[in-house]
Amino acid sequence: MAKSRHVVIQVVKRSSGSATHHVEFLMDDNFAERLRQLRSLVPPLGSLNKQRDLVIDKVRVRLPNAIWRSGNEIEMDGGVDGSCIVIAAEGSFNCGGKDRKTREKLVTYNFSIARLIELHAERPEGETLYIRDGVFANDEPAESPAGRWVTSMHELEVVMRVPDAPSDFDTLHDLALRPEHQQAGGGAPQRANFY
Repeated sequence: MAKSRHVVIQVVKRSSGSATHHVEFLMDDNFAERLRQLRSLVPPLGSLNKQRDLVIDKVRVRLPNAIWRSGNEIEMDGGVDGSCIVIAAEGSFNCGGKDRKTREKLVTYNFSIARLIELHAERPEGETLYIRDGVFANDEPAESPAGRWVTSMHELEVVMRVPDAPSDFDTLHDLALRPEHQQAGGGAPQRANFY
C-alpha cells in the first residue's frame, strides 16, 4: 500500500506577506514517482545539450488539489489560479499560482526533488513534512524561526486540516447524527459535540 502524507510549504508573498501563507498537498508513493519521472524530462544543462537550439529547462505541471492558505483563510479552488509545480533543470521544484483577488504571484522557495522523495521514504508514514524558506523544518529547534513556524502550522492544522477522505461522522456542534448512527430505540436524537 502506498505511503501518504501532507506536505506544507511556506508561500513567499511580496506584499502583505505573513508566515501563515502556505500551500499544502497530499503526497504518496505515486506522487513521488511522478515527480521523479518529470525530473527526467528536464536534463541538467551540460556540454551535450548546450549545443542544441532548444533545451527544456523547466516543466510546469498543474497541482489542482493543492490547498492555498492565507492566514486563517482556505483558498481551495476558489482563490488561486494556475496552481502548479515547476520543476527546474537544477533538480528542484517550487509551487506557484496567482491570487485571484489581488492578481499577486504566489510562489514558494525551491526545494530539492531528490530530498523530498528521500524524506518521504525515510520519515514515518503520515508525518506532515514542513518546508520553510527552502529548508526542511520538522527537525529545527523549537525556539528557532523555523521551529516556531512549524508550531504555528500545528496550531492551524488542528483548526483547519481538510480530511484526507470524507469523515464518517458529523463534527458540527448540535447537528443531529445521521440516522444510521443513532441508537436504536432511543427517544430523542443524539447530538454530535466537540467535547
